[in-house]
Amino acid sequence: MTVRMTVAMRSAASLFLLSVIAACGGGGGGGGGGGNPPPAISITSAALADGAVGAAYNQTIGVTGGTGARTFSISAGVLPGGLALNASNGVIAGTPSGPPGTADFTVMVVDSASPQQNDSQALSISINAVAIGRNDTIADATAVGNGTITASISPSGNPGTVFEPDEDYYEITTTATSTVTVDINADVNGSPLDSVIEIVGANGVQLNTCVGPTFTSACEHDDETLGVDLDSFLEIRVNGATTFYIHVVDFGSNARPDKLYDLVISGVN
Repeated sequence: MTVRMTVAMRSAASLFLLSVIAACGGGGGGGGGGGNPPPAISITSAALADGAVGAAYNQTIGVTGGTGARTFSISAGVLPGGLALNASNGVIAGTPSGPPGTADFTVMVVDSASPQQNDSQALSISINAVAIGRNDTIADATAVGNGTITASISPSGNPGTVFEPDEDYYEITTTATSTVTVDINADVNGSPLDSVIEIVGANGVQLNTCVGPTFTSACEHDDETLGVDLDSFLEIRVNGATTFYIHVVDFGSNARPDKLYDLVISGVN
């Protein structure tokens, strides 16, 4: 009788021990749980868009892999004056203060694993000078990036006709596949500008990769809401590194003084 009780007690103890082991994730490896390790952290950004003195700039450092929260830093070199790196999300933003030129630097990212993983990437940002005076041709287009640019325009005419000489051109340079949003805000801000925008190539010919979802419509837009909201809006998709131009005019008015507008750009990679 005593022997049977002892065996039963040992069997119960064994079952209890096995249940504890199972609840703790199995019997092998001691602490790792036998799962796959997290993927290595890696910076995917190989290049960053150019900026311009006095024009808002915003670029995000792409990262894959790692565990938990990430922390970004500049481990070598310096950013252009007026720009800063957000340590928590990898966004480089600000308004370049000049002088024009190229800044070389290295971005480092670490994750929150124990031990930590890290990766570094050498990058550069070129800051262009803002066009002095008029930007009414492609040759003197103002280089801009993500952000809001406040400008003014002398009234002109309808795209496809002979323009007055004060239409505005802006140059956008991408380094990767991008869907770029171009938004003119004037009417909603109280300005009487009836804006028209078009997207053209270096030869001045209108592109045909605008508007979603197929991105095969002509790159020209007048009223966001016909006869109600006179502002204009376009999206353009580019596959990789390219340069294109935003052409802004006032539709059909010859009044003075110049009319103010905000050019809002996002999605440049």
